[in-house]
Order: sequence, then structure tokens, then C-alpha cells
Amino acid sequence: MGFGQLPAAFTKREVFEAIRAAGINVFMTASDPKTIHKQLDLAQKAGIRALICDPRLAPSVGARATAARKAAVAEYREHPATFGFYVKDEPLASQFPEVAQAIHALREEAPEKVAYVNSFGCGQWGAASFFEYAETFARDLRPAFLSFDAYPISRIPPRASWSQFYEADRGYEVPELGAYYRDSYAEAWETFWLMGWKYRLPLWGFVLATPHQHSIWFYGPVTESTMRLEAFTGLAYGAHATQYFTLPTFSFPGWQSGLLDSEGRPTPRLDACRQINRDLAVLGPIVREMTSTGVYYTGLFTSGCRRFAAVARPAGLLSSHQPVAGFEGDPVLAGFLKDARGEGHVMLVNRSPARAARVRLALEMGWAVDEVLKTTGARYPMRRVPVEVDLEPGDGRLFRFRRIAAAEEGKIAPKRKRIGMRG
Repeated sequence: MGFGQLPAAFTKREVFEAIRAAGINVFMTASDPKTIHKQLDLAQKAGIRALICDPRLAPSVGARATAARKAAVAEYREHPATFGFYVKDEPLASQFPEVAQAIHALREEAPEKVAYVNSFGCGQWGAASFFEYAETFARDLRPAFLSFDAYPISRIPPRASWSQFYEADRGYEVPELGAYYRDSYAEAWETFWLMGWKYRLPLWGFVLATPHQHSIWFYGPVTESTMRLEAFTGLAYGAHATQYFTLPTFSFPGWQSGLLDSEGRPTPRLDACRQINRDLAVLGPIVREMTSTGVYYTGLFTSGCRRFAAVARPAGLLSSHQPVAGFEGDPVLAGFLKDARGEGHVMLVNRSPARAARVRLALEMGWAVDEVLKTTGARYPMRRVPVEVDLEPGDGRLFRFRRIAAAEEGKIAPKRKRIGMRG
């Protein structure tokens, strides 16, 4: 999905065709009903769908507001390009009751459509802690999915402006980009992953496409590799959708161009989006049918990370990272998943958005892996054990575990050795 309302001036056939060509299948409409109808018609012709952003849908109370919301729902509900209705972005904890009421009403009035609400990705926002905020969001709102925006890369500020916020926010530096990896990023994914498990809700993640000044932080820089890092982190956690922030360009102080420039023309970042979405179009539907069983980190650590640790297990005791016995090489994120048949998979993601990575997987006896190719979704047998995997900056690759006979293992498995991690 492309996040950010599409201005009325962008209501042109070529803009919608560019959005579709980039692999974005949902956009956010303008606010004016007349423009919304025009955008819906263009979206239908382009083969994409719309999240309706009519202000009559905003959470509110009273008979007049209820009548206005019902009229708006009736106005757009039957259009083939309507995906759902925008309710609220980043509500405070004190706003949860009215947001929950709006979601419930929309679910009754248009059960086949999505009632969209997006959460903060860090901070307390009126709750006792971020954990409490996230749990109350999931438990009380019960949205169709858990959408939250969190971004890992921020520019290193001038030393004179370093403050307690930077020191608290810094996980580790990425000197090649003049940036640092935010300490709160993994905590956001881990927290919402847990809420997704607890309340049986899928995850929707974000990819930063617009470098911008936000409060005390500057989010960015943005490269195809930083965008890949965020998109494949989402897949590693089993996310069902990727949202790009932002689709249009906004004229706010300190904001750079988004996927579309101020005239609605494609920027180089839209081409990067197209390249990434080409991979997600193959792997995304495969991962969407899987269940995430655990995500582990190697190398450098930030708050919320679960360190991969291979430990001796009693016979018959399973772990969420079976059958991987260990890793060697550069820092990666390893997301373990199971499909409907119970077959295990792992999504490996290069945690650096600036350097290529090489990692070796040591497997338990009796196991091998096939790669699930990004280009076709076909399985390609990896004949070498330990398995060597090369990853471009921020990129990810998906592998399926399979059992092998002792005779086959003898052919492909060299002598094993103790392995460790760099980083």
C-alpha cells in the first residue's frame, strides 16, 4: 500500500498507471467526495484499490456524526475499487474507545471492507509503557490487522546537537550512510509480533520511502537497500502486507520527495519500490500462508532482539529454530516459519543496509535446505552443508527445510566444525 492521501491534482490516468506498474495495489484517496469518486474510477481502470479517506469516517459521537458516517459508507461501499475506510492514524491511548467504536460500526455497515487504523511504533502515548499501549491497541480495537510504523535508519545528528534522545535511540551506527540503526526498531516488531500471536491478528509493516525530519529525529537516508531491509524484515516476521511511507510528496519543512514528486511524476524511489515489489509479489503470497514461529538475531543487538543461541536439547524436544544448529558469518535476522503442511522455512535478512553479507547455516543431522526462488517461487536444492548464503545489502532470501536420508547426507555433508558469528 502507498501511504499518504493522493492529492486531487494527481487524479490522472498516468499517475494511477505508474502506481500499478510499481506493484502498489492500494492507495489512499483525497478527502473531497467528488475527487474520491474520480479516483475510484481511475483506480478501477488501473487495476488497483482505494482506502477511502472521507473525513465523515473519522471517529466521532452523536447522531449527526453517525448519520454522516453511514452516508459516506453507503456512497462508496459498492464501488469495485473500494478496499476499505480510513479511520485513524496513530491514536492516543485515550482515543481508543472512540476508535474502537468506529471500527465496530464500520464492520457492521461494510463487513467486506477494511476499517483501517495504524499504531505508533514506539512510545507510551498515554499508556504506562509501549508494551501496554500495543496490547491495549490490539485487545480493545481488534482491527483486521496490526499496522504500525517503525523505521530503523536515522541520520546521525551533528555532535553539537547530540542529546539524551540520540544516546537512548542509537542501537549501532551505519557509517557508510552517515546514519544509525534505531534501538527501538526490533522492539516494535517483537512487541507487535507477540500481540499478533496473542490476539490472532496479522501484521502490516512499513517501509520508509520519504526521508524527513520528524520531531528530534531525521528519518533517512533512503536507498533501495534500506527499503529492502524494512520490507524483508516484515516478511521475516510473517507480515501480510507492506506499506510505503509516503506515496505522494508533501511540502512539509525538512521533507524530501516520496515515491511520486510534487507533480505526481515517478521518482527514482518508485523504481526501487517496483524492484522490491517484484520480489514481494512472489514471496509475499507464500509467506502469507505461513505461521511465524520465532525471529532471531545474530551479530549486533538492540532492544527487543532475541539472540540466536543453539543449545543442547533433550531428545524429542523441539525448538522454533530447528533444524538450524548455528550460524557463522555476518549479522543476519532469521525468521522461522511453518506452512500449512508443517514444513519449516527460514527467511534470512542481511541486517546491514550498506554491506553485502555472507552467512553459513549449520544444520542438524538428517536435514538439508531448498531455496524458494524470488523469481518464480520454485524450490532450488542447496547441495552444500553447511549452507553458504550471500545476501545483498538489506536483502532477504527464503529457504525450506527438508529431511534427507543418511545416504544422501553422506554425499553432501562435509565434516562439521564449531561455528560462530562475526559482528
